[in-house]
Amino acid sequence: MRMVWKTMRLRHVGMAFFWACSMLTFRSSILLSGTADTPEYESLVVIVSFVANMTAMLAVAAWVENDPVRIDRMPSWPMPALVIVGLLLVFAAGRVGGGALLPLLLGGAVLAGVGYGFFWGSWADCYGRMHPARTSFYLPVAFLLTAALFLAVSLATENLGVPAIALMVPLPLAAYACLLRCRAEKPDGRAAASGGSKRSLAALGSLVSLIVASLVLSCLFGFVWELTVFSVGSVNEAHLAPLVANLVVAAALVGLVLYARTRINLDMAYRVIVPVIVVLFAVLPFFWETNPVALNIIMSASYGLFDVIIWSLVVACSYDFAVSGYIVGGIVRSLSVLLRLVGMGIGFLITLVPGKPSALIVGVSIGALYVLVMLGLFNTLRRKRRLAGTAGNAEEAGEKPAALDGGAAHGMAPEPIAGGAAEAGERAADADAPKPAVAPPPAALPAEDDADQDLYAAIAEDYGLTRREAEVLPYLARGRSAKVIAEALFVSESTVRTHIRRILEKTDLHSKQQVIDLIEKYG
Repeated sequence: MRMVWKTMRLRHVGMAFFWACSMLTFRSSILLSGTADTPEYESLVVIVSFVANMTAMLAVAAWVENDPVRIDRMPSWPMPALVIVGLLLVFAAGRVGGGALLPLLLGGAVLAGVGYGFFWGSWADCYGRMHPARTSFYLPVAFLLTAALFLAVSLATENLGVPAIALMVPLPLAAYACLLRCRAEKPDGRAAASGGSKRSLAALGSLVSLIVASLVLSCLFGFVWELTVFSVGSVNEAHLAPLVANLVVAAALVGLVLYARTRINLDMAYRVIVPVIVVLFAVLPFFWETNPVALNIIMSASYGLFDVIIWSLVVACSYDFAVSGYIVGGIVRSLSVLLRLVGMGIGFLITLVPGKPSALIVGVSIGALYVLVMLGLFNTLRRKRRLAGTAGNAEEAGEKPAALDGGAAHGMAPEPIAGGAAEAGERAADADAPKPAVAPPPAALPAEDDADQDLYAAIAEDYGLTRREAEVLPYLARGRSAKVIAEALFVSESTVRTHIRRILEKTDLHSKQQVIDLIEKYG
């Protein structure tokens, strides 16, 4: 972590400027005034922006699927241009009023949403080229900076009378400048050189559990947001306390990372946080009449933390499978946005029902909790089947089974939910010896020529190895021990054993020697 901290630059967390700007736009009352400053128009801006955001991400993801290099050839200047024009139109809508109000509002929401969609995918692609040892630290810091910017702009607008538009326009420009500098950096490891549905589906398949959990929580968040806005009658009042809660959560997360001096096992984190949030959500509605904002505080802070977890696992998956982050991030984010809109729709319908909404809220929560329980049971059974089926192979290879290889001692799950992306959790043991930002070829291994790299890339492609599993192949080809590999890659021996075990599983082999024979056969 010391190495990651020392090599971090402001550009590495530049996503925070765009993230804060998008959150402020979705809290649209900060830009609206006059007849446009109503819960109905505020909700309209959010819905239209989200739809445009989702459409842009899915369209670009489909466009770059078979040719990831397209993202580098695509002109990037429209990203901040669309956002800024969209912000100006939304800002002007309330001041112009009359018949021009609705066209300006809709046009601004569409342009800003499309621009934000391009930004989301571009940052996911950028982080997907960085080693997860870096992004697992950069993203909590970006979340902290986002929360600080969000709160600063809100307070300056409400208490000092500074026009929100003057503070928001520079944010996408700053994010764009940081993005360009990050893109110019040399990627960690081998960048995604080829695409295709097979690779993309493998990456998304490893994130099935994450996607389902994200859908459930996004639906609940949109549901609570809509109920709170209509209950209080103002987006500002509904969100002031959640802003402070987000800042506190972000500071606590960064403090935890610094205190631990290691990578946080985010797979374990989201398996714990999602059920806790849903249980709290089932309890808090009984206090809805006395303080409706309390439920929104819990959900906003929790969803902010979950957003960081989603980002971390998505970009780790992109790195592992050498898939463009635009594809994985765009699809996961789009589905999340879609379910948030569904939740907002359910919340709006409940506001039309006379009487107390508590019973309906608890009913929605029970349904969400049921889905998560079924998801947990499914993953538990799948994990047990895989452990039972692969323990024999691991023992024949002279390695300990996953449940006994020391991983548990470092807080690692035997079979993380997120599959390939969950490899990020395996780095939890690497406390004091992190991988450098762009690691040179380790001394334990001679430099590889292009033919060697193509050979290992072909094996990884044919057998569906993740990028970090493929990193082990050159060492196995030379008969290196797990200890030597661990020292060269700056990881623990148990992590190396886990990589070797998964290589054996995917290649259907039973020993290191058979892996060496396979490599020689390819050569």
